[in-house]
Amino acid sequence: MSLVLASPLELRFSTRHYAMATRSIAAVVVAAIVGAGSRWAFSSWIGDSCGLLAANIIGCALIGWASSSRQSRWDQAWLTAGLCGSLTSFAGLAVLLGGGLEEQRWTFVVLWGMATLLSCGVSFDLGRLFGNAR
Repeated sequence: MSLVLASPLELRFSTRHYAMATRSIAAVVVAAIVGAGSRWAFSSWIGDSCGLLAANIIGCALIGWASSSRQSRWDQAWLTAGLCGSLTSFAGLAVLLGGGLEEQRWTFVVLWGMATLLSCGVSFDLGRLFGNAR
């Protein structure tokens, strides 16, 4: 939403910008619902840890694709903030690794942390490469 200065003493909202902001907010909210539902589905189908990893990998690939130079700002907004923001959960990863540290499962923590970092980094790069290629 942007404010348009009509006079030094009067501020009013531009209806064009208000409509665009409303459309963007609605798209982000709907995409966030889809992303959260998808993460829940991954966790239900393949287990909590593997579902979290799959969601993070897919989300990073989508963020890479959306952040490529050929994508519109509209795609970047709803896809990254809405869908990928609720699909990925690096806070969930921190809880998972924190639980492993409390249980002194050092190998699990190191391997799972490295697998997540490596796979998410590669998927981001592949998504960005694919986004720039079209």
